[in-house]
Amino acid sequence: MALGLLGSLSPVLLDAQNVAVESGFVAVGNGCGAVVTVKDAERCIGQGSRATRIPVLVAGHAYTLDELTDIAEEASPEGRIAWARAKQSLEQAGVDRALYLPLLTLVAQGSDSRELLPFPKPIAPRGYVTVEVPTALAQLQLEYSLLNFRRGARYDSGKALEIASTLRLGREQQAIAFATAAEFYKTQQAIGQLAAAKAVLDTAKTLADNAQLQFDNGRATLPDLQNAKAGVEEAVYELATAEGAVKKAKLALTEAIGVEPDAEIAIQEQMEQSTLAGDVKTLIEAALKTRPDLLAHAQDLRRAKDASRGARAAYLPSVDLGASGGQVFAWPTADYGQLGPGSVSTWSVEARLKWDVFNGARRHEVNAALAEQRIASEELRGAQDSVTRQVWDAYVDYQTAEEQDRSSQSFLAAAQTSYDSSLDAYKYGVRSLVDVVQAERQLAKARFAVVRSQAQLLQSVVALSYATGDLLHQPVKPGQQGIQP
Repeated sequence: MALGLLGSLSPVLLDAQNVAVESGFVAVGNGCGAVVTVKDAERCIGQGSRATRIPVLVAGHAYTLDELTDIAEEASPEGRIAWARAKQSLEQAGVDRALYLPLLTLVAQGSDSRELLPFPKPIAPRGYVTVEVPTALAQLQLEYSLLNFRRGARYDSGKALEIASTLRLGREQQAIAFATAAEFYKTQQAIGQLAAAKAVLDTAKTLADNAQLQFDNGRATLPDLQNAKAGVEEAVYELATAEGAVKKAKLALTEAIGVEPDAEIAIQEQMEQSTLAGDVKTLIEAALKTRPDLLAHAQDLRRAKDASRGARAAYLPSVDLGASGGQVFAWPTADYGQLGPGSVSTWSVEARLKWDVFNGARRHEVNAALAEQRIASEELRGAQDSVTRQVWDAYVDYQTAEEQDRSSQSFLAAAQTSYDSSLDAYKYGVRSLVDVVQAERQLAKARFAVVRSQAQLLQSVVALSYATGDLLHQPVKPGQQGIQP
């Protein structure tokens, strides 16, 4: 499918003048909004700065995913590196554009020399004279390339590099957002499991209280009572494990966003859930058109083509213009005769034609550029296939998570009904404690399954959005479903 779409997508992927940075990443700092074109990237990179201090978390504030994503984009070392590379490529493109401008240089020079000159003896008894010449020179020099076929290829290559770096910056922002969301949902899952562990402990205590009442009334044995109390201790153990898991998840979350690890960070426990629509074919087609890293590979191919064009153009003739003008001041003196000071305006103009008629390296340089072009083409094809597989994997995970979420809700409802019925029957003496304990364990399993399935559903939504390149681009309207114990 990826190869079949290559022909139809090539105008979108390869037009360096019109291609847009479809990732639409959100750049933080100094009021930069969503970047959708290279001009937006130039504006944002020119205004923004990654030299700011690392943000510090506010104690007691419950952070949302959007807030943590903003912090991660500003604090993440990977994000700062990508920003610096994009900045570097934008400046390099400016250097390539300057090839079309003249070079004007001011030269100021001062010198002093003493020389020995042969001279006739009737005038100079020693047969020579010494001359000392202090000189001062001020001159403007102009250089301009009138004809250079390689200049256009280099300019186009720099433009492609500029676009590719901007696209990779957008993809890096998406990667940071995805990593933050993944750790955020893991933390939310740990918090949900902690709430479920507390509910399991309450259920175990209720069962133990009923077993104590039955034992006091002579309708339960001592082993039954001890078994119920053991269930309470097991629930206490699971609660302690869940509390430790929450702290470790929070440490991983703070590390992921690029700040000092902190186990006391507070996050929004009820997470809004986004729903993605569309069949897998539509999602794959969207990914092939909007994935920033895929578009960056297309620009790499364009750069390789420009390099091949430049390798051929290097052996075409070039014409350069040079001109200079200035003033020369000299105060010569000699040990015989008299020399007067001089001040003379000087100028020169020249046109230079250069053409390498023969160069033994030419064929090898052109062939190397063509090989680089083939490499870039295959990398683009491989990247398209990889994107297709990633979207498929994420789509299957999303469908599986949806089905598991629905099943876990039914499982919880059935387990709750079974437990309530078993506990009521136990109170009337028609069911054994073993039956109630079994129902209690099923209920605990169902509660943890609901927490896990809801967290996986949220993670699969973000993973699919990241695989299609839509993360941080066009957020869908959120629902109100969140992780519940």
